[in-house]
Amino acid sequence: MRIEAERARVLVTVKATPQPSGKYGDTVCVAGVRIDQPSPSWIRLYPIAFRYLGDDAQFKKYDIIELNVRRRDGDTRRESFTPEEGSWTKIGHLPPWKSRHEIMRDLPSTTTCALIRAARRDHSAPSLGLVYPREVLGLKFSAHDPWTAEQLQKMIGRMDREASALIPAGPIPSVLVAPRLKVQYQYLCEDPICTSHVGRILDWELTSLQNRNIRESGEGLKQIITDKFLTMMFDRKREAGLFLGNFELPARRANFSVLGVYYPKREDVLRAGPTLF
Repeated sequence: MRIEAERARVLVTVKATPQPSGKYGDTVCVAGVRIDQPSPSWIRLYPIAFRYLGDDAQFKKYDIIELNVRRRDGDTRRESFTPEEGSWTKIGHLPPWKSRHEIMRDLPSTTTCALIRAARRDHSAPSLGLVYPREVLGLKFSAHDPWTAEQLQKMIGRMDREASALIPAGPIPSVLVAPRLKVQYQYLCEDPICTSHVGRILDWELTSLQNRNIRESGEGLKQIITDKFLTMMFDRKREAGLFLGNFELPARRANFSVLGVYYPKREDVLRAGPTLF
């Protein structure tokens, strides 16, 4: 039986980097805060073939959108919904940082250790969270593999279908360029027994930063990434946190990646202590 759609209002906080998809060409996972209910709560929106959307359907981080959503079949993560294609409308944008934090401060705070412990006990435990590190130890870099022949064919297949359609669903983008570097944060969360975590950054901003600096490589590219994702975002004048999310595959539910960074100025933040699950 088809699950009935409901209308949701969402503050977009996360746009993960696009990934190849057989059905959609490439898709993006979007996450944010649902603000149409009595208290704010996390929501995950997947899949969205974002690069195939027209300009009028595009949205940015910290935009507020309204859309129709349905619970995702087979995904036991409580925050996961399928967006109804073409149903979203941008209704506003929150500028930095006070207006954003008026919503963000009402979300339960947590730690990475607490998220992992809960996910190991229960696959339907919280799968999204905002974690304020006690200390960021640094960035770890490694080479990103090029797309496989299978991944390339998935993307080319969608492009071919769109090109041959009598009425294309939207713009036909170029083949998605694979990032050159994978980057991870190494950090301590605020859990008293934390010994450190390593979380890969899946933020689309990281991919875009690499693409904008296509002539840079090696240590030069690493420095550009460090300047933004470490020096700027975790400046002492900011109270930075990590947007974390885990994987749909039940066997990997206890693995949390960094979907983005929340980096308001300290003067705009009034934050309560962590609430552990």
